[in-house]
Amino acid sequence: MKTGIYGGSFDPVHNGHINAAKNFMEELSLDRIIVVPAYCSPFKKGLAVTPSQHRLNMCNIAFGSMPGFEVSDIEVKREDEGFMSDTVAEIRAQNPDDELYLLLGGDQLLIFDRWHAWSKIADEATIAAAARNWDDDSAMEAQAAVLRSMGASVVIVPIDVKEISSTDVREAVRRGDDISAMVPQGVAEYIWDNYLYYE
Repeated sequence: MKTGIYGGSFDPVHNGHINAAKNFMEELSLDRIIVVPAYCSPFKKGLAVTPSQHRLNMCNIAFGSMPGFEVSDIEVKREDEGFMSDTVAEIRAQNPDDELYLLLGGDQLLIFDRWHAWSKIADEATIAAAARNWDDDSAMEAQAAVLRSMGASVVIVPIDVKEISSTDVREAVRRGDDISAMVPQGVAEYIWDNYLYYE
């Protein structure tokens, strides 16, 4: 089975995340994608992050009814920094015969060799990076070549998605703007019902 691992803060999950995941699924012919909200991303240490249970709930709303997608609480339950190396190792232990793909944005590919225990991740999974409309393709190709020279398997997946960020969504909520074009309706309602991102 070809399994994608799609991690992130998802604060909140938005349509850009969903469209990228669908593109990964199609372009890599994945059988399933495991969505893994971080308890606390190592890259956002010290920053204000919405409680993990809210972010997990929003991912379940966004992905829960989509065929081939699973939402995992593996990092939320660990209640630690959420190193992806630990997550990949745990998923590998549970699925010893799967062909694993770690799904990244182009920005994360560029700093992948600074991730904690990145080589252990590369030993277990192919690194699949989204080349989005605004990413620097030449920088991505150069970084992919460096990682390949160190033994990693790297694929770059062209993805045509509208640029949107979780920061955009949070700022829109604070301004009182309509976010229905930015997130799934169920996620928008969850944000309103739980008064998230208003402060």
